[in-house]
Amino acid sequence: MAEMCVTKERRDEEKEAIRKRLKQVRDDVKNNNTSLTEQLKTALGRCAGVTTVTAEDPRHAVSYIGSIAGETRLASINRSSIVVNELRDELHSSGFRTYLRYYGEFHNFEEEKFEKRFGDYWSLPGLNTRGLAASFDVGRKIARAVSTARRDYLAILGVNAISASDGSVYFLQHMANISKDLEQAKKIILIVGIDKVLRNRADALLHTQAMGIFGLESMLLDLAVRDDERYDFDGLHQLDQAAPPELHVILFDNKRSDILKNGYRELFTCIDCRACAGQCPVGQHLPCERGMVYSPRNHLMGFLQGQAPPFAACLHCGRCKVECPLDIDIPKLIWKSQIEHDERHSRGWKKRMLDNPESLAKLGSLTAPLSNWMTKLVPVKVLMETFAGIHRNAHLPAFHRKTFQAWLRGGRRD
Repeated sequence: MAEMCVTKERRDEEKEAIRKRLKQVRDDVKNNNTSLTEQLKTALGRCAGVTTVTAEDPRHAVSYIGSIAGETRLASINRSSIVVNELRDELHSSGFRTYLRYYGEFHNFEEEKFEKRFGDYWSLPGLNTRGLAASFDVGRKIARAVSTARRDYLAILGVNAISASDGSVYFLQHMANISKDLEQAKKIILIVGIDKVLRNRADALLHTQAMGIFGLESMLLDLAVRDDERYDFDGLHQLDQAAPPELHVILFDNKRSDILKNGYRELFTCIDCRACAGQCPVGQHLPCERGMVYSPRNHLMGFLQGQAPPFAACLHCGRCKVECPLDIDIPKLIWKSQIEHDERHSRGWKKRMLDNPESLAKLGSLTAPLSNWMTKLVPVKVLMETFAGIHRNAHLPAFHRKTFQAWLRGGRRD
């Protein structure tokens, strides 16, 4: 268990050394994923009491969870994108009730004094620019942990990294939610994306630590009290047993193998630190109605997996590439996904219209000043928001009958 806390300064050259080593580690995962996954299966096969299965998609994974759950339909999940973005909807469809215990842990604070200061990226304190880094304590082994406090619920936990050589599992924990689930859950299901399988303990630990180092600021954006995620797991009746919990490992693909082959293999370099969300001006890094663990990379992954729409809101400002510790060109990959989607499905009329601002400008100029008067009417603003996606409070440019080019060609210049 890797636990993160900001404690001391690291020199820039130390951070660059981490980046360089991390790039080597992630390239190893990208180039040797099949052999590393097979090595992990062998290692887990030697672990007594651990059941390992592979799942191609969310339906397959949740079907297995349902087969081992018995009558239990209550589950605690961690704030892992692989669980929240890829499995949660299927879990709900299968009758499971899930709670993100991470947000429930905020009841340990004095709520009347709790203040969420960081609502958008421009309010972040710039931790990385101040030379702050992270230190980690590595906790005890949990694979066969014996507890007298087992309760009747499942813990479905996305793994941050796992060692192919011996099956050692690593989590990045900000709150106490994962520790509690490992101690209390009747059955523990570990969800391992095949991109999280690293060669050995040292590589897996570096991967997990780097998530904390480079994801410090994005983590601050998630600080929130979420009443809808609260459930009193501690208050559940304790089971009359002190045996180790059932431990299941699901090796989860969900089109990751395809991503390695279809021109998006650079995504396998990602450590899922969500640094790219920290400076994204679109603002979808905040907890949204869909409940997605957001980052530009996660949205792109969801699209490639068929679980999210094309990332039409992207401004292609390039901030995500600048923030990425591994220099992944996310804007280029988003452009690629949009172009391929348009080639398959053609562009809708709204996208065609907004993709051609020159035509809109000519139309506005030809009808000026009528166009300026109409765009100020509330009914027209509502229609533009509904059909074109232009916010009703947006300040639109004023149109003039005489264009700048015409003025420049025939006007008098002082």
